[in-house]
Amino acid sequence: MKNKIEIAEDWWKWGAATNRKKLAEYPKLKQFLEGKLQTNLDDVQSAPTFELETEEESSVVKNFKKELPHIIIQTDIAQKLLKSIGKSYHDLLFAFHHEKLDIPQAVVCPKDQEELQQIISWADKNKTILVPFGGGSNVVGAFLLKDGMTGRFVLDLSKLNRVVEINEEAFTATFEGGMYGPELEKLLNDRGFTMGHFPQSFEFSTIGGWAATRSAGQESSHYGKIDDIVISLKVMTPAGIVNTSMYEGDAEGINLKSLFIGSEGILGVITEVKVKIHRKPKTKKWLTAIFPTFEDGANVLKQLAQNEYSPSVVRYSDEEETAFMIMYTITKPSLITDTLEYGAKAFLNLKGMSKPNILMIRFDGEKPDVDIKVKFATKLVKNHKGFMTGEGLGKKWEESRYGLPYMRDDMLERGLVVDTMETVLPWNKIEPMKRELKARLENSEAYGGEKGVLLAHLSHIYASASSIYFTVITKMDREQAFEQWTEIKNIVTDTIVEFGGAVSHHHSVGHDHQKWYLQKTDEVTIKILKAVKNTLDPNGILNPGKLFDE
Repeated sequence: MKNKIEIAEDWWKWGAATNRKKLAEYPKLKQFLEGKLQTNLDDVQSAPTFELETEEESSVVKNFKKELPHIIIQTDIAQKLLKSIGKSYHDLLFAFHHEKLDIPQAVVCPKDQEELQQIISWADKNKTILVPFGGGSNVVGAFLLKDGMTGRFVLDLSKLNRVVEINEEAFTATFEGGMYGPELEKLLNDRGFTMGHFPQSFEFSTIGGWAATRSAGQESSHYGKIDDIVISLKVMTPAGIVNTSMYEGDAEGINLKSLFIGSEGILGVITEVKVKIHRKPKTKKWLTAIFPTFEDGANVLKQLAQNEYSPSVVRYSDEEETAFMIMYTITKPSLITDTLEYGAKAFLNLKGMSKPNILMIRFDGEKPDVDIKVKFATKLVKNHKGFMTGEGLGKKWEESRYGLPYMRDDMLERGLVVDTMETVLPWNKIEPMKRELKARLENSEAYGGEKGVLLAHLSHIYASASSIYFTVITKMDREQAFEQWTEIKNIVTDTIVEFGGAVSHHHSVGHDHQKWYLQKTDEVTIKILKAVKNTLDPNGILNPGKLFDE
């Protein structure tokens, strides 16, 4: 007889329950969104109660238990559900509406690399799909399979979290792929070092996941993206183990490291990552400023990058995001806060900045070096019509920088679409692309026409280009939520690709970006990738349907 199991209604939400936020805590922001979107945001619709029936174990699961009885395999529905999706808006819609959820047959949990090798060999022999799962924070549908594909096993890598080596003399460290960001950074900090990689998912993502998705952190303008940080990888594949070159620089032919960074688990499972580490900076100095136009501040960042004065942290918000951030900081309006807000607006109008764009950058390092960079940046700000505003806003942002994803879940329950898209573009295309995207969205019914909200900021800078990160907020069409999201996603990504941008700067390709990745990738590249896939994973068991269709 089948038993019904009730699942906690918040199983799909981000992070730690104690840190969750509600829009009602930010009355100024709530009032703005209700007015702009013309909707009542007190109408909260929680996800329906999730009742699932226990299922009889499949023959594949029974076979695994028989052949590998010493390896942990979880088949209870709650554990399988938790590992069935990532954290993209697309994923959350599936979870919230209980639609199109492909629940895995089982979750397998190797306790060490030897057990992982046994699992991969078993899956290859039995032609069973394996989807590697680190922290599960991915936002581009990395765990979804193509329609018609079922029967996957999820590979929970969280127990592969050991320190292999920290070499203080060589300034390198090697970790197993399942180690989470906070634990990794604490181990290094205790010895006076940092890795310098802080994606917004830092608290709930792993070093193996960072490498597999070619991620960037919030301090990557100084320390580099993960592909700049990684020295070498150890990767387990159905064909055997691959160890890439152990040196930062050599001329021993083709270094296969680059094949696996950004491969999204389709070629192998990253089990060890050797990285560069750095002494913890002795000085950290925030510089914040406001500009009358977005272009003015962008020119400051371009000149910083081109003069090799790149900050560690870059956050340059356009006027819409600046206004949003200010409202997000006001939790308890009062006569004092209202007076200060009125005074601030009067001051900004006096300075010709009725719609300011706020720049927050941080320089790290030895004090003399930091002082030189701050002096140079301050001069650039003044030369580009900027007004300095002290360090307070930057420090406040740093204190709460991992908290923004928590708000999205509550906004979704209140009937809002909230999604993010990012790209990297040459400097001269950022402003035209941003204008064109806004115009196209405002012609879209799915976006809500002129009622929709589009926020943008620059987050990572290079001499030739910059990453630009968009947030879309609009009223959800509860009856056609998937179709609405698809239309918005298509408008944004089509515009990015038309302007020559990458389909992703730091979130990878996944299921959601595959069609655009294939559209802009030449046939020879795809043939090479397919040949590599066929060599390392001839039975196609590793996370199929990402980057290309096997």
